[in-house]
Amino acid sequence: MKTMSLRSRLTWLIIAVMVVVLIPLGAISYQREQREMGQLLDGRLAQAGRTLGTLIAHGQDGYVSQEQPRDIALPEEARRGSVLVPVHPRNYEPEVGFQAYDPEGRMIAATANLADLPPPTAAERGFSDLDHDGSRWRIFTLKNRYNLVIRIGERYDNRRDITRGLVLEHTLPLVIGLPLLAILVSLAVKQGLHPLDLLTRLLAKRTPGSRKPIALDRTPDEIKPLIVTLNQQLERLEDAIEREHRFASDVAHELRTPLAATMIHLESALIADDPDEVQYTLKNARRSLGRLGRRIEQILAIARLEAGAASQHRMPLDLVLIATEVVEELAPVIAEKDISLSLNHDEPELRVAGHEVALTAMFRNLIENALRYTPERGQVDIDIARVDGRAVIDVRDDGPGIPAERREAAFRRFHRETEAGATGFGLGLSIVQRAVELHDARIDLLEAPGGHGLQAHIVMDALPPPSPGTVA
Repeated sequence: MKTMSLRSRLTWLIIAVMVVVLIPLGAISYQREQREMGQLLDGRLAQAGRTLGTLIAHGQDGYVSQEQPRDIALPEEARRGSVLVPVHPRNYEPEVGFQAYDPEGRMIAATANLADLPPPTAAERGFSDLDHDGSRWRIFTLKNRYNLVIRIGERYDNRRDITRGLVLEHTLPLVIGLPLLAILVSLAVKQGLHPLDLLTRLLAKRTPGSRKPIALDRTPDEIKPLIVTLNQQLERLEDAIEREHRFASDVAHELRTPLAATMIHLESALIADDPDEVQYTLKNARRSLGRLGRRIEQILAIARLEAGAASQHRMPLDLVLIATEVVEELAPVIAEKDISLSLNHDEPELRVAGHEVALTAMFRNLIENALRYTPERGQVDIDIARVDGRAVIDVRDDGPGIPAERREAAFRRFHRETEAGATGFGLGLSIVQRAVELHDARIDLLEAPGGHGLQAHIVMDALPPPSPGTVA
């Protein structure tokens, strides 16, 4: 089934609404006008009857008396002293008639179309309907102050003509106007949807990789949220594409050397005849694979931080708990290097709004970096404290440190402090910095107290401590 376009949908909805509103309004207006027309015609009929009675009463010699035309047959009693008024039907004249009776009940005047009606009874006063000579009449009967009885009538043909005129007046504009209105509504909807057409053309012309935001001149208020959301979505899409390209470049750049070294060691083991040499080359291959695994883990950690954490909602997290879990995870490395590590905190828990993956990667890389550069039987200290309502994290080691002029460059990807003699890949501090940025925090590399070593100093917003009695 073909889906209706938005333009067609809006056009038909507007027309349907107008039809649903206009038809009942027309019907109500027609009924009201018909009722008012009946009342108006009844009032005119009553006024004509009273006027006719007054004119007859003030005629010459009291009541008008003339000779009857010879070609009209009337009852004998009606012929004596009465006037028969001929009716000349014309298309533009309504069919009306009347009878007039004196106080003795004698007809003194009548129109030819009502002359043969019997005299009205005393009960026949006011408005009534009757059928006469194949037509239906609206009759008004009154007895005036001169004791004359006046019966005046109007055929319903006249009222039906007016009714047909009202029907034509109410329906003709709809019959003629609705198609024209449909065309005008369609053009108006097309013009109203012009910003969407323009937006479609701008999107079709947009080149891949473009970061230029979409902008329309005189953007309607209803379209502005759509354009803002679309620009945000396009920005996120471009960020995702850029991350994919950067990830592919990182993998190609960083995995080439470890893979080549591993292959060389394995090939040496295959061609070696001495068992000791085979064992030695296999150990080197194993060491290269370990370095390769750690490098892949760090590259994936950066990719997860950039792709996932930024799009997730922040949750209340305990820094003390996360740091403790990371220290327990690295316990074998700490024991192997015979390093003394201390975790100090002035509160049982210090909560921040953050991303668990990012904060865990931040602590792991800070501690691993400190362990890597700290000599055997060295010291690594981790302090977590609340200072002026903010969370402060300090990770110190007693290694060689980083000269002040190179500390800013240490956050760049694949930057290595070769003079320190360590075997890192230059990704640890880059991961830490990305995690810090995701939490709107700040990190500074300082010289550790005592004149040697490195201190990573991080400050981020902290959540208020739980009130006494509150279950965290």
